[in-house]
Amino acid sequence: MGADIWIEHLRKAELKQPIAVVGSPGLRSIGELVVEQLVNKTRAELVAELYSTHLPLVYHTKPSYASHYALPGIGGATVKQGQVDLPKVKFYTCPSPSMILAKGYHANFAGQYDVADKVVGFLSEFGVTRIIVAAGYGSKTRKVCCAATNPDLVREMKERFKIEVDYVGPFYGFSGLVFGLAKRKGVDALCLFAGTEPNPEDPEFPDPKSSEMILDVLNQMLGLSQ
Repeated sequence: MGADIWIEHLRKAELKQPIAVVGSPGLRSIGELVVEQLVNKTRAELVAELYSTHLPLVYHTKPSYASHYALPGIGGATVKQGQVDLPKVKFYTCPSPSMILAKGYHANFAGQYDVADKVVGFLSEFGVTRIIVAAGYGSKTRKVCCAATNPDLVREMKERFKIEVDYVGPFYGFSGLVFGLAKRKGVDALCLFAGTEPNPEDPEFPDPKSSEMILDVLNQMLGLSQ
């Protein structure tokens, strides 16, 4: 089959110094919800899809972002309404504000770094000036805190939006690796963490209230209408 990671371009998109927003089905699926709501709100268009032999259809781990070297998951395709599809990372673009939205998908242990690296490279090719990652962290208090690849971004969040640093700990999965690799590649990146109550029975069970808090911050940052 050749390359184990490939991107299919669906349509051309010309953007001027875009911001990227990245989210995936992490803790309480907050990042994924944020991206989905932004796609709907801005009517962003699907422009590219990333496929990989490292993207399982069925995970052996629970939650899906807890990858394990001995549990690679099961490969396969989905069939819905007579149509077949493969697991993928989706990229959407919006001209105003100039923005790329990346809806992530967790790779298995062997391919997680390579998939995230490919995503950061794809965003860089578009001339992305900043990556904003949306995610959740376990807390009984619903609030948004931040982390960034450089102290200037943290200072900006404190001064402009009154958002402090708070979360300390691991950041697993697709979005965490995109955030970390952005720093390694010299791309400015910011993460907005929303506090959420963990659900032990289903760690990825959606929390729309916490995702809405991140959307409120993004509305201010990106000049989106409420």
